Amino acid sequence: MLSYQHIYHAGNLADVQKHAVLAWILAYMTRKDKPISYIETHSGRAVYDLTATEALKTGEAAQGIQRPDIAAWFDADHPYAKALHKVASDHSANHYPGSPKIAETTLARLSFGIRC
Repeated sequence: MLSYQHIYHAGNLADVQKHAVLAWILAYMTRKDKPISYIETHSGRAVYDLTATEALKTGEAAQGIQRPDIAAWFDADHPYAKALHKVASDHSANHYPGSPKIAETTLARLSFGIRC
């Protein structure tokens, strides 16, 4: 049996859509001062290096997060755009946040600290 490694597919168009929705939902759910539970059951890495051999093998990020027009898809204040900026400033522009890092970045303003 072959094991699935998301690094081959990180940053593809489906990832962009999934992570943008995840970031928006988490930001929306925390507008009120009410507790929420976030449980990540199928996450991969917190941060992916899109220059890794595995990521370059499929080139899927080139059709997703690395598209030249991707910045125009999201307002600067969109939670996903903020997460992308945070990961780029903490690591490099070649790094892409997975679901755990999206959650950490989006929920970081809350009083409890989550870490990836």
